[in-house]
Formats: sequence, structure tokens, C-alpha cells
Amino acid sequence: MVFLFLLPTAAVAYNGEEKAARVAVLDTQTDPAVLMPGDEATVRVTVKNTADESVAVSSAKLYTERNVMVLDSPYQSFGAIGPGNTVNFTFRVKASLSEGFFYPVFVLDFRDAGSLRYPVPVKVDGTEPRLSISDRPDSFVRDRKDMVRVQVSNPRDGPVNGVSVVLSGQDLEITPTSAFIGGLEPDEAGETTFNITPTEEMDLVFTLRYRNGDNQRSKEVTLPIVFSEDKKRAEIVVSGVEVTAEGGHYRVNGDVTNTGLEVAKAVVITTGAPAVPVDPNRAYPVASLDPDDLANFDVTFTAENVTEVPLVIEYKDVDGNTYSTTAMVGVKPALSDAGEEGSGSFPVLAVVLVLVVAVIAGAVIFRSWKKAKENES
Repeated sequence: MVFLFLLPTAAVAYNGEEKAARVAVLDTQTDPAVLMPGDEATVRVTVKNTADESVAVSSAKLYTERNVMVLDSPYQSFGAIGPGNTVNFTFRVKASLSEGFFYPVFVLDFRDAGSLRYPVPVKVDGTEPRLSISDRPDSFVRDRKDMVRVQVSNPRDGPVNGVSVVLSGQDLEITPTSAFIGGLEPDEAGETTFNITPTEEMDLVFTLRYRNGDNQRSKEVTLPIVFSEDKKRAEIVVSGVEVTAEGGHYRVNGDVTNTGLEVAKAVVITTGAPAVPVDPNRAYPVASLDPDDLANFDVTFTAENVTEVPLVIEYKDVDGNTYSTTAMVGVKPALSDAGEEGSGSFPVLAVVLVLVVAVIAGAVIFRSWKKAKENES
């Protein structure tokens, strides 16, 4: 009788184990695919019942491994997996600060049989996306606008999302203040540019922000802004200067040459104090000078009691920044009041010379006349 009673029980157990043996893990996925130390992630285990009958399940658990902590256990009780059905079991985990491959164990407990155990691979890698300065000026100049280009690359084995770069610093103008790059797949890179106009020396801070899964992360790269001479900018040299006095004013003409490596735009030449620019050429526009280009100029001015005056050359670069350089030119003694009356006035020195000659001539004539009178007597 006992033997007959145990037969159905043994048959049920055998049948349960046979059906449980038809349940298998098809796939495991971790989001993000590669964790960084301290990241939280979602682990999904996909299980399929290939049997022709339902398989009763009591629970599904993922057990904490030393370097991967399981944060929840949502499947303390479970029903059954129908014939041919697929079920996804998801768990939240958190990585420790260690790096490497770790294997928390997934355990599916069957109601009428034993259990299914499956190690789930979880990769933790601390490699970060990289931010590099791919293009910058050779030198920074106060109040000059320059372009800085940055590149963000992803050397990780998994993608990163929501990538953006935020620029910050004191005493400068920034356009734009931030740039969005988006998602970067493994070994992919993206670029963005910023226009900066520094007014003081300081540290320019690039903050790289990104997400690894749901984990928000950031890193900073600093670019020191130190002012120095611009070795490429336009340099205007004055040569062949001639100064002449005419009609109550001075006229100065000569040549200007761009000896720099960049174009000089909107070149204008005039005179500075103590000289006073006057018509007809108060200022002389030259327009643009390419590197090694030469142009002549002609400006007019008045000045009193000076031996030299400044020649002022102003120009702009391609970004509209204004530059100024000065060259001193010598002048003759100040124009006389008679000379300032106009170009038709007779020079004072010439008048004096004529009067002296007239007096001498009169004296000679008078002596000759007097001598002739004496001879007649």
C-alpha cells in the first residue's frame, strides 16, 4: 500500500523536474552595458520555457556578489511560466569602486523541482570619455576674440549619452556658453567650438557632462589664459616719409607696409596731438593691406613749436578687433604767421632781403652821384 501511495508523488516530482529542465536563460543584459565604479544599473535576465506545459516558479532572485550589490528583490513570489513563453526578470544593482568582470548569480526556484542557477556577467570599467583642446590660438590677447575648438571622444566599450560641454571663467565673454553633442558610441568622437574674448588672465574651465545609463557624471579640463604677443597679427611699418610746408599747413606723405602674417583691414592714417589734422586730408583711408602689401598715404595737419609729431595708423583684424600703432615724423620749425595767411603771401625773409638789397643799392648810387658832383667841381 505504501509503495502504491508513493508512486504518484514520485511521478509528479519527476514530471516537475523534467519540465523545469526545459526552462533556460536565453540572454542577460545590463544597462548601461559597461558600468563605471559606483554606478547603478539595471540587469535583465531573459528566461524561456520550451516545455509543452506551464512550469511553476516560486521565486526569482539575483544574489549580491562582493563587487556588485543587488538593490532590490522584486520576485519573492512568482506564478508560472506558460508553455513556449518568455519572461524578463529585472533587478537594480550597484557597482563597487573596483573594476573588472563580476558575476552575481541569478537563481530561479521552481515549485515542483530544484532551481536554475545562472551567473550574470557585469563589467565595471573606470575609463572616462576624453575632452581635448583640438584647436586654439597660438597666443591670447586682451579684448581680442578667438576661437577654441574642443573634441570629446568615447574610448569606452559602451555608449555614453547626453554629452555636453559647458564653458566657464571670469572676466571674459563666451559664445556659446555651452554646447550639446548628444550620444557617443564606442570609439566615436564629436566636436564643438567656442568664441572667447578675455579681458583678464585666468583659467578657462571646460566641464564635460554625460550620462552612463541613468548615472550623471562630469569632469573638468582647464585651459590657462595667459596673454602674450600675437606673432601672426598684422604689423604696419611706415617708410619713405616726406614732410613739406605749404599754404599754412604741413603735408606728410609716404608708404605703409603690412609686415605681419594676417590681413590688416580698414587701415586709416592720421596725425595725433600736438598736431591738428586739417583739410584736405585730415585722415587717409588705405582700406585693406594683405601680408607684404604696400600702399601710399597723404595727410595734412598744422602744428606749432614742435620738431616732431605722431603719425597714427589704426586698423582692424578679421574679427573686428581694433589695433593702433604710432610712428614719429620730424617737421621743420613752426610755420610763420605770414606763411599762414595763404599760399599767395610773400615770405617775410624775402621781404627783408629785398629791403637790405635796396638800401645797399641806394647807398652805392648815392656815393657814386656824390663822387661825380665832386669831380665836376
